[in-house]
Amino acid sequence: MTLDPISLTPVPRDTDPAPPEIQTPEYSYPVEMRPPASDLPHLSHAVLFFVLTVPMLIIGEALSLFIAKQSHLFGHKSYQAIFNLMASDARLAIPAQGLTYLLTALAAIVIFPVLWRQPFSQGIHWNLSAARMRFLWLVALGLVLGFGVTLVGNYLPMPKDPPIMQDMMGSQLGAWMMLIFGITCAPLLEELAFRGFLLPGLIHAMRWLMQREILSSEALSWATIPLSVVLTTIPFALLHSTQVSHAWAPLLLIGIVSIVLCAVRLRLKSVAASTVVHAAYNFTLFAGLLLQTDGFRHLERLNT
Repeated sequence: MTLDPISLTPVPRDTDPAPPEIQTPEYSYPVEMRPPASDLPHLSHAVLFFVLTVPMLIIGEALSLFIAKQSHLFGHKSYQAIFNLMASDARLAIPAQGLTYLLTALAAIVIFPVLWRQPFSQGIHWNLSAARMRFLWLVALGLVLGFGVTLVGNYLPMPKDPPIMQDMMGSQLGAWMMLIFGITCAPLLEELAFRGFLLPGLIHAMRWLMQREILSSEALSWATIPLSVVLTTIPFALLHSTQVSHAWAPLLLIGIVSIVLCAVRLRLKSVAASTVVHAAYNFTLFAGLLLQTDGFRHLERLNT
């Protein structure tokens, strides 16, 4: 064995014995069950993402209170009075929630590329090209899903005056804020959280457990994705429970929507695609109200 004069690394000679071959172990479970080449995000990454929302929520609300107080947009009210408005006035609640979502997204964009050693969009499987190629189809799917859910809801025991409807009736500006937020920030961050982090994290965690024979691969191989979709859907529906008075019927419909969004995300391998469908679906929730109130100019009609 001689040394390379530049790198000082060993250079094998013709007479040197060949290095032994490294044998890679063969797995006992089917090929389709093996973890994909890119197993990001892990379940631990999903947990970290949701943990990040806590300090971002505190910071977002604190900044919103400070800005509202210093700008006197709501008069010369105390911090406590402004804080109480967050629960009832969409003109303050929506910007505060939007700021929280923005801070959470920025924190994720900064932190996770360091952990993954790759761009955030690649690790999260944003895959914008898939959404761009099928944009009209995805929008149509979201609209059909929204109108279909609304139609089915007419035959279910839906709450008469849910909190989300009461929030919209406060002011025209607040109603427009809810619409804009509902088709931009809300679907973006919710898809990042549930279809970007939680869904793949659950799938990879189950495959990891089966790979190490902690879970039975024969019994659960077919249920890995369906079970992960269900476990993703439950917290997604519960996130919206306060908006619909915790009623089971709208939560069931939200669960159906989540399953469709999960299917789009998995089929196209694109969080951007499920975000487009989510935004189009959310628009349908406001479309009827826009027509009924003449562009939110007559919110009193919502009482009829």
